[in-house]
Amino acid sequence: MMETHQLGDTVPLKMETRNAAGALYTPDTSIKAAAWDSAGTSVLASSDMTASATGVYYYYLPTTAAFKRGCYRVTYTVVNDGSTSTGKDFFVMEAGALSNTGWCVMTLADQMRSEMEQNPDAAGGNIPDRVAKIVREKGIWLYNHLDWLFRKTPGSLTVAEGDTTITMPLDFKKLDDRAMRVNENDTYRLLWTEDPSAWQAAKDRIGSTATGSPRIAVLYYTGGVWVAKVWPEVSEAATYDFWYLKTNPWYGAAPIADNINLSPDYWPEEFDDGWYALCAYHLYSRFRSDDSWKGFKSEFATWLKAHESQNNETLADNLEPVEDVMNDFRHTTSGLSAGSLPGGSGIWYGST
Repeated sequence: MMETHQLGDTVPLKMETRNAAGALYTPDTSIKAAAWDSAGTSVLASSDMTASATGVYYYYLPTTAAFKRGCYRVTYTVVNDGSTSTGKDFFVMEAGALSNTGWCVMTLADQMRSEMEQNPDAAGGNIPDRVAKIVREKGIWLYNHLDWLFRKTPGSLTVAEGDTTITMPLDFKKLDDRAMRVNENDTYRLLWTEDPSAWQAAKDRIGSTATGSPRIAVLYYTGGVWVAKVWPEVSEAATYDFWYLKTNPWYGAAPIADNINLSPDYWPEEFDDGWYALCAYHLYSRFRSDDSWKGFKSEFATWLKAHESQNNETLADNLEPVEDVMNDFRHTTSGLSAGSLPGGSGIWYGST
């Protein structure tokens, strides 16, 4: 029987690799998953799966409201000992329930009505847990408010031969590196820009049919994930180590449940103090007629100021979310095309 999921769910794609004797084994080259909707539109380009045990592999596919209802086809491709084998699977997508973390016109209108009733325990609308909703939203705000140091995490970006786009980690929010250096014996770095016109100008300079080590990348958001668009087309697989800032735990492919403690796994214990003061300030001001909320507002302001000023608590480099290492991709396309690329044609691409 095919598994059924709702729009907005994260679909676990699972594959087991077994030899002729039926024993689980680890392929020596690769195992990838790809998926298409009922119209034949790709929803997952061929992507590496992750091993959870010997011969057991997973890929977690996030879905959004943009996904169609209906049957989806999955293909698994295994390369081992020079041979390629494939397997197929299917799952069904149905209309999903209302999100706990996002707004639509209906849920936001219900939230406003229930808040204006000034009774946090009253049932009504699609959000009876209005206090939990406010607490959750304030946790999201606090997590996103600054580039806190605890959000900084190492990642590994793998590009395969023929790639021009690479999916970033599912908990990726923004890049902290100015450049990524390839892990292999290569003198090149992958440079990043926020400006698509600068990326296009670089591509025009490199050549629209070029292949080689990726030199220029730009990020964009699509289908619930961040994607890196690189150029030239990758001629040989490579892996890059980099640092990035994580998105808040209520978003992404596996949002945290309301019964899970945030500290110490998602933020340091002292952030519970700030979260408490922030929630008390907002809830007391909405649902009580006295001025007790003012004390919590002052407490939160003091807590936030102290943590903002401690460099061991927040990132202190003030980098843009993505910053090109040469700091000169801000030139116009015409300016770039008129001469050599940033850094000169001899040393551009980040060669050392």
